[in-house]
Amino acid sequence: MKILVLAGGFDKIALIKILQSQGHEVILADYYDNPPAKKYVDKHFQISTLDETKIYNLAIVEKVDLITTACTDQALLTVAKVSEKMGLPCYIGTETAQKVTNKAYMKKNLFELGIPTAQFIVLDELDNIGVILENMEFPLVVKPCDCNSSKGVVKVTNQLDLKKAIKNAFFYSRTKKAIVETFIKGEEISIDAWKDKEGVKILSISKTEKIKTTMGNFTIYRSVYPVDISDPMKIKIQTIAEKICGGFLIENSPVLIQAIIDDADINVIEFSIRMGGGSKYKLIEYISGVDIMNVYVNRILGDTTQVVLPNWSDKVVEIDYIYANNGIFSRLIGFEEALACGDISEMFQYKQAGSLIERRGTSSDRVVGFLIQADCGQALEEKRYRVLDQVDILDSEGNSMMYKACFYQE
Repeated sequence: MKILVLAGGFDKIALIKILQSQGHEVILADYYDNPPAKKYVDKHFQISTLDETKIYNLAIVEKVDLITTACTDQALLTVAKVSEKMGLPCYIGTETAQKVTNKAYMKKNLFELGIPTAQFIVLDELDNIGVILENMEFPLVVKPCDCNSSKGVVKVTNQLDLKKAIKNAFFYSRTKKAIVETFIKGEEISIDAWKDKEGVKILSISKTEKIKTTMGNFTIYRSVYPVDISDPMKIKIQTIAEKICGGFLIENSPVLIQAIIDDADINVIEFSIRMGGGSKYKLIEYISGVDIMNVYVNRILGDTTQVVLPNWSDKVVEIDYIYANNGIFSRLIGFEEALACGDISEMFQYKQAGSLIERRGTSSDRVVGFLIQADCGQALEEKRYRVLDQVDILDSEGNSMMYKACFYQE
């Protein structure tokens, strides 16, 4: 088959390699001229994955048999729409894709299903924020209704910042809509699952840790397993996952749920029917023993008979995401050595040499990540700091630009 993959970030490399190992021709559409996955495909076309007309025209000209993506959110809608228009197979229908990639649809449906989630109001550019000030209290979280990588997602504590955040959310939103919701305190967790013919299988529950010094932003710098949660909370998580799959008619699909837990309470932030970004497919494999990327490839190629059998690890596992100060990224120091000696189990280079680093506000700003594991928390911590002491990121002038402060925050 000839397969069109949308978006060429690092996580797509694993998808592409599996497809090619099975004899498929793979072409890539990505807005950037030199995305990480470009060197692994047969052809690359510099087209935005959000431009449905251009993606459709490309698919027609290239006579593709399948359109797909992985580990990314907004491109899912393009995949579903263009596949439906061309009569190509797709594990997600357009209506479902719309509901899971647009937070306004998603939140409305979560409420209707009785799934706990934050109070919210949806705004478009013509709306007055007075309705928010009358009905909601600070702090609040402002988000674009449809955007990748947490772009435009900001916590605000006053009216001036609220106005700025809403304007920014409109800028990032494809539909020019913003969602404002109450801020819920607690520990953020990421729930990864697969809905197979037997039911919903929870593959991992990891804690999401964010940089505290990025004012108002939600920049993830670590995913950690296991999470200390009670048996009743595990039952609640399973129930919520089943309600989501039932309510949104999800079958034979990955499911990613982001939630806040606090004591016995859980509130769903949002969810998607995809694997998480930031190499979460590999974290899932280490936690559950399930090679989720292979399972996903089988699914997009038409296999609806798969049954996943998670076997949760008794090790402590985490992925650490490394950001950098502003400059031109030149090279990594020490990562390959840490990988060779076994301190690092997996390494993920998200940025290529020559990339301009201008901020560290969203997940798309990560330069590199690494997965580590150990038998206990103390051993993992010792390993983490040993790695951090020996690795570095250099700019074009040979100076260190690696940002480490988040790993030493209280």
